[in-house]
Amino acid sequence: MASITTVGFDADDTLWQNEQFYHLTHRRFADLLGSYSDAEALDQRLLEAETRNVGLYGFGVKSFTLSMIETAIDVLPILSSVSV
Repeated sequence: MASITTVGFDADDTLWQNEQFYHLTHRRFADLLGSYSDAEALDQRLLEAETRNVGLYGFGVKSFTLSMIETAIDVLPILSSVSV
């Protein structure tokens, strides 16, 4: 039986090109809500929302946007009484 000597990966170039926009949006979101939450707690809340939502909406801009909205509602005092 021959052993495997090579493994190839087909990376989707669209994902690589758009990864920069994900990180840029993430930084801007953190800057926008920075006065309401420290960066580490905000990142954790957003990650929890993304993890929860990926099963509902899949990967992509829709899921990420809804996760940011949910996180903002959780963080902003004026919106803390709003339920989603």
